[in-house]
This record gives sequence, structure tokens and C-alpha cells, in this order.
Amino acid sequence: MIVNTKRFGQIEIDNNQMIIFESPILGFGDLKKYVLLQSEEKKSPFEFLQSAENQDLSFIVTDPFAFFPQYEFQLEPHWIETLAVTDESDIMVMVIVTVRSADDISCNLKAPVVINKSNNSAAQVVLDHGGYTTQQPLFREKKGADIDADPVKK
Repeated sequence: MIVNTKRFGQIEIDNNQMIIFESPILGFGDLKKYVLLQSEEKKSPFEFLQSAENQDLSFIVTDPFAFFPQYEFQLEPHWIETLAVTDESDIMVMVIVTVRSADDISCNLKAPVVINKSNNSAAQVVLDHGGYTTQQPLFREKKGADIDADPVKK
């Protein structure tokens, strides 16, 4: 299958690479087919979740555990059933990354994207607990935050 993308041009994918959202990404309810594409930088922790139905729509995503080791949540039985999860090891969790500027990058920890790798079904799951936010800064400190603004020592 050929997928047109703004960022990567035309790409050919196998049908088994297609991710189908059982519960769509918030704000994009009419788009359910996506493909996960690697960043051009081979060792980058970021990937692109590209819509197969809208060439202009792609999300930067990442594994939240790489940046937030204490991140955790319990997947509710409703989602386990919806995504037909039979083995916990089949679950892949990604979060959407928002880049406003080089100094302002955040992750949506409140609504992770959960993918069942065994059948490529997915859902964006809104967590009702955990105190997570939709705009968790990716890096703890902004660039230059460790520079002393007053170089005169008292």
C-alpha cells in the first residue's frame, strides 16, 4: 500500500504495518489509520505516527519510559478488551510530543497512545488518575537554566 506523506513523500508499507485506532486520537476522530515511521536519525528516541488518511498529519511520538522512568499506569479492563490484549508484552506505549520551540518541548503523559503489537490495534487512553499532565516538559530544565544570571559573587 502507498501512503502519501508531507514529511517523507510517498512510502510503501505492508498492510501488517498499519495501526488501526479503535479509539481515535483526540481531535482527529475521523482518522483511524496510521503508520509508525522511524526518525531520519537512526538512533533518535522519536518516531512519527503518520496518518495514512491525511498526508499532512503526523505526530512526533516517543517511549515515555525513556524520559520518565517512574511513569506508570494500570490499563483498565475496558481497554484490554477493546485492544484484544492477551499478553502484556504485546503492549507498546507511546506519548505525543509537542515542540513549540527548541526550549519548549513537552509530552502528553495524560493521554498515552497504547498499541497492541500483536494485532496493530491502538487507542489514545485518557488517564483519570496519576496526576499526569498533557504538557509535561520533556527536559527538566530549559536551556541556560543552569547559567548564573548574576556573575558577580557576593
